[in-house]
Amino acid sequence: MKFFPTTVIKIVQETSDSYSFLLEIPAGYTWKAGQHAAWQLQGYPLDPQDRDTRIFTIASAPEDGCLMFTTRIAEPHTSFKDTLLRRLKPGDTMGVAAPLGSFAFHPGAYDKALLLAGGIGITPLRSLLRAYAEAPAAGYALTLLYSDDRGEFAYNGFWDELKQTVPALDIRLLADRDKFMADTDAYAKGHGNTAEYLIAGSPGMNRAFTERLTGLGVSADHIVTDVFHGY
Repeated sequence: MKFFPTTVIKIVQETSDSYSFLLEIPAGYTWKAGQHAAWQLQGYPLDPQDRDTRIFTIASAPEDGCLMFTTRIAEPHTSFKDTLLRRLKPGDTMGVAAPLGSFAFHPGAYDKALLLAGGIGITPLRSLLRAYAEAPAAGYALTLLYSDDRGEFAYNGFWDELKQTVPALDIRLLADRDKFMADTDAYAKGHGNTAEYLIAGSPGMNRAFTERLTGLGVSADHIVTDVFHGY
């Protein structure tokens, strides 16, 4: 696998245990909002059983002018995550592989969408919404339900900015799981197959909400899931 060299610009703590890593865009590197990539630590000793590469969503859009990934570093964690937390610093280098994936909005096919994110699964939706804010589609209404049981939400300030720049976007940050499910059900019952549904979370969340939506009559081909890799 080919890795492009990139330099860490800044590290931002997003919540009590999640961090964003902002990096320079390597010459010739391009990606689309919603994609993911393999990231490689270079020159750091890791545990023998650990690997130096992980897959993370590219949480930034090209319009941000930087590459960014965000990951949760909970206890216990791997030596890879410990290096991110305690050793990596601005000016250090990493490697990033070519982007993969096609998680995206489809405003040409639908006039509305429900976006469901659980915890750190918000990362691809952050990228998509950042790109969308630059060129919103007329008549395309977006509803974001972003759930975190602890009430800790990444990208503080970004959501308020979006409310100003994308009026057709309804953002709900939900710390109550029952409210998350109730709002999902209400949307599906109200809009059914006139909308598309994008789900970004753990594999278990993706399966559960896909089953929940199809049980409410939403056709499976109206549902797009993005498997969260950044554990």
